[in-house]
This record gives sequence, structure tokens and C-alpha cells, in this order.
Amino acid sequence: MARAPLSDAIAFYDDLLKGDVLRRTEELLQRTSEAKRITYGGRVLAHALRPHFVTPEAHAELQRAASVVGQALEEVAARAATDAAFRESLHPQGWEELLAPVDGGRPGLATIGRLDGFVGPDGVIRFIEYNPDPGGPINSHHLGQAFDVSPAMEAFAKRYDVVRPATAPHLIPSLTALNARAGRSGPPNLALFGPPGPDDSDEEAVYRDYLEANGCPLRIVTSEDDWTYANGVLRVGDFRVDVITFISSVGFGGLVVGCGPDHPVMRALTDGAANFMNGLFRSTMLRSKTLFAALSRMADEGAFGPERDALLKKHIPWTRMVREGMTPRDGARVDLVSYVAAHREHLVLKPAFDYGGRGVTLGWQTDADTWSATLKQALEETWVVQERIPLVKTAWPVLDGGQVRYEEWHSDLNPFLWNDGRPEGFLVRLSSSAMLNLAQGGSLTPLVIVRER
Repeated sequence: MARAPLSDAIAFYDDLLKGDVLRRTEELLQRTSEAKRITYGGRVLAHALRPHFVTPEAHAELQRAASVVGQALEEVAARAATDAAFRESLHPQGWEELLAPVDGGRPGLATIGRLDGFVGPDGVIRFIEYNPDPGGPINSHHLGQAFDVSPAMEAFAKRYDVVRPATAPHLIPSLTALNARAGRSGPPNLALFGPPGPDDSDEEAVYRDYLEANGCPLRIVTSEDDWTYANGVLRVGDFRVDVITFISSVGFGGLVVGCGPDHPVMRALTDGAANFMNGLFRSTMLRSKTLFAALSRMADEGAFGPERDALLKKHIPWTRMVREGMTPRDGARVDLVSYVAAHREHLVLKPAFDYGGRGVTLGWQTDADTWSATLKQALEETWVVQERIPLVKTAWPVLDGGQVRYEEWHSDLNPFLWNDGRPEGFLVRLSSSAMLNLAQGGSLTPLVIVRER
């Protein structure tokens, strides 16, 4: 389906949003959002009345891009586990040195990850971050299910073939595969290390309900003192723990800072008696934006071979750690700090270890004095600078007083990567702001592949 027919599909769908179809579609989306807790801080995340439509050809290209970037990130993270000098070049926070001996050399711990990216005016997706312990797969699944049976989509499907790539249904098989690598059958007993932060309590409840409903027993653990490890078995009380994970940075900090090398959790992880979902060392490394700076620089230097270098440069915006020195840019070598100071309209500054959009400074929305002050802070801390990705706003239908009104929103496309590195399913966020983040007020819609019958 070419670009014009996709526009036709959108127009056809939007024309269905009237009368009883409109009313019942909106009511179903809101009812499902409340019942399934598709919320953030209590705020309902379903606002758009249309999914994000893509053609089969565009979907295949998204899959290829995600595979290439995801594989390169895994290679860099694996190298960091065994090469101390390379690890130090990524300017880690310090925890990584303690965690590398725990599970840094153990393969096969990846269960779910998410690349976050934008499709520019040229139709090319470019990824800006990787989330090794992502939210969103269950909310995207529940919202997609609601759209599947909505009056608008049922009418739309009479003319178009529609496929919605799965998200949450891959979670239990991926956890089961992780458990099998430790010699255990079936879904693991899972411990969520908490407590959740104030922005994560909704997500934790959604995870808990979904996992328990699909045969994955779990406990939420809020104290470092509740654990025992004896005879090769990690327990919380009388509950055997096979896999540990967390929902929030609060839980992550409690685990990494509160549990030293002699703690039962760390001893069990080191022995392989239990696994950390997505790998404790791996998750710590991959959440740093410095890995994108490393990939960008290495691709510019020809580290991956001509074909992969070209694909990485296509799908990752030029990114560097903010440091004094010379670096390649557009076929020349430039003084990085001088270049960043002079080109704020085309650049973004980001703290390497923060999340939720905190600290991200968009140069084109920033005055010169603020940019200069932020650059000074970036030089003193660990930040990256990244090339601006031109964003496209499109019109999305919403309900307003019983009628459809259109709002101009940005959207991102964030593919999930499952335990074998296979991309499948998407988190799609919408926002009037260039900061497409749920913490910054964004909303959700599912991705649907459409083909005219």
C-alpha cells in the first residue's frame, strides 16, 4: 500500500467516526481504560480515536531497523562486560564494576526491551534511546484489544485487512524461555523488587494482574531483609524466587544500593540460582544513553563493516558524549564543544542516566543563555548531545462535546524486542509536545498494519 492509499485508509476510517459508531467506540475505549488501568498517575492514556496505521512495507522496514540497532547495542553491552577499558570509556556510574561479576558474562538474560524512535519527514525511523526494562507492553495490548472490537474498527475491517502486532502475549513465553535456561520448566516465580515510585504504581498493578492471570506467580518485595538463600534456592518467606525484576527506579536503586555482594539476592544471581530479568549488569549498561554515543562514533569510524555502519548511521542520529575534543561530523573533524555551542537549533542535550524526559534540553526551544548554561553542566557531568530528528505533526481524531475534533500531535514508534532479539509489537505515544513521554502528558494508541482488500 503506497502513501496515497494509506491516506485513503485514514480518511475512510475517520469518516466512520460519526453517530452511534463514534459514541460506542469512544465509550468502549474509556471503559476499557478504566477497567484495565490504562492510566499514568491516574490519568487515562486513551485519547485518540484512531490507531496508528502503517503499511506492510513500512512495518517490515521498522522491523529491519530495530533488528540492526538492537543487535549492535547487545554487542556493545556484551563487550562492556568483559573489557574494562571499553566499559570505562562509556563513563559508567560506578555500580557497573560491582555488577559485572554478578551476571555480566551470562548470555541469554534478555527478555524484553524497547527501542524508542521517531519517523521523520523522509519516512526513516531513527532511534534515540533503549529501555532495557520497559513499560507499556500490557497497556498497549489492552488498548489494542479494545480497538479490535470497537464499532469503528469492525466497520473499517470490512474494507481493509488489519493486523495488530502482539505485545503482552510475548511476555510469558519469553519469561518461560528465561526460566528454561536455568533448567526449570514453565513460567518462573517472579519477584518484583519495590516499592514502585509514584509514577509507576499504575504500571506495577497492570503487570501484577497480567502475570498472575497468565500463570506467573509473583511477590512484591519492599525490603532488602526479606530474602534467604540456602541450598541453591532463593526465597522471600516461603516463596521460591526464580526471576527478579523491578518496575521503577526506586526498586532498582533499592536492589543495587541496598544489596551488597554478600546479600542473598546477589549471591543467588552470581551462582545462577536465580536470574535478573534482562540481566542486572546488562540493564544497568543499556539504560545509559552513552551507548548510543558509542554506536554513533563507532559507526562513523567503520567499526561494524560498511553495510552495518551505513544502517546504523541511517537509523541512529549523530550522538556524542559531551567532552572536550575533536570528533567526526558531516565528513569533517570539528571541535565538539564549539560545534555544540554554535548549533543549538539542530541539537538536543540529555543527561546520560536520567529517564522520563527529565533534563532533556531541546536546542530549538531553548534560548542561547540557557543552552550555554546547560552545555557547561553537561561538561561537568555525564551527558550526550544528539542530532535533532525533524518531527512531523499529524491530525488525530478526539471526541469533543459529542463531535469529532482533530488535534495536531507528534507520534513516536517504539518497537519491543523479545528474548531472541526479535522485534514484535510497538508502544506508540502521542503528544502535542516534542517530548513524547507519558510523564510529560503523552497518551497511547496501538499500531495496526493495514492492507486494502
